Amino acid sequence: MSKHGFFQITQKVFLRKGKELLILRDRKSGFGDLPGGRMNEDEFYGDWLESLSRELKEEMGEACEIKIHPRPILIHKHRVSDGNHPCVIVAYHGEFISGEIALSDEHDYIAWVDAATYDPKPLFFEYMLDALHLYQKEYVPLIPDGKLDPKGWLA
Repeated sequence: MSKHGFFQITQKVFLRKGKELLILRDRKSGFGDLPGGRMNEDEFYGDWLESLSRELKEEMGEACEIKIHPRPILIHKHRVSDGNHPCVIVAYHGEFISGEIALSDEHDYIAWVDAATYDPKPLFFEYMLDALHLYQKEYVPLIPDGKLDPKGWLA
């Protein structure tokens, strides 16, 4: 008989500003990251978007206006580098509306890159690299300008 696994959940946002995608670098691991983070145990039975909103405020400050589309665009596997825990990524499409990003001490690098042509290999690895490639292949062509029509394919 197989043993059931226990996995953490991390919610990430493919945050777009037009044709650009926001990428970060995790200060501890030195690897590429996207905005978002792990869900706390007490958030599991609540509104997952509230959990994601908490993470975004922690990582990017309170001075940003971001529109998160409520339906996940992809689910992917991940391994959290801090502790090597297996994790499930629930990823959303987000649009940067306005404001100033104030990075927390979790990240030491931020950049807006061309979502279609950016090569994530130098910064991202393993499962996050796979997720970036999947996003570029499957989703960027559907939303080239970064704006998701609420009546469109994810509505």
